[in-house]
Amino acid sequence: MPRSQGGFTLIEVVVALTIIGLVTAVAVPAMARRLDAAYRSADLAQIVGSARLLPVRAAAMGAEIKLDAAGLARPMADGQPPLDLPPGWTLAPQGEPPQLGRAGICTEGNLLLTAPAPVQSWRLHFDALSCALQVVPLEGGA
Repeated sequence: MPRSQGGFTLIEVVVALTIIGLVTAVAVPAMARRLDAAYRSADLAQIVGSARLLPVRAAAMGAEIKLDAAGLARPMADGQPPLDLPPGWTLAPQGEPPQLGRAGICTEGNLLLTAPAPVQSWRLHFDALSCALQVVPLEGGA
């Protein structure tokens, strides 16, 4: 019997769909991990940028801010929290908390920034006087 005009057999279609399914099963999780990592990096950059501007905000408003648990939860004069964190992120003082003065100077101190699962942590260190911020990634999520 002569073969009919162009087209694919059922076997060819099933093989093609199987190959597409296998490629998708490998590629989609890898792309999802990369997208999650990009969101996490963007969130971290936003938090670090806000923390670097915090001494300027405090000086502009003439406010003194102690970055302890109460100070991090209390809104500033503009009605915004000192640092607005994305959902699931936490920020806690580590040791003696930094204090930002009206004149734009700081006392030395650390904050512990923790991202949600997979858990990662960073130490935000404010230098004395200059308020320079150093961000140190912590191993093991703590």
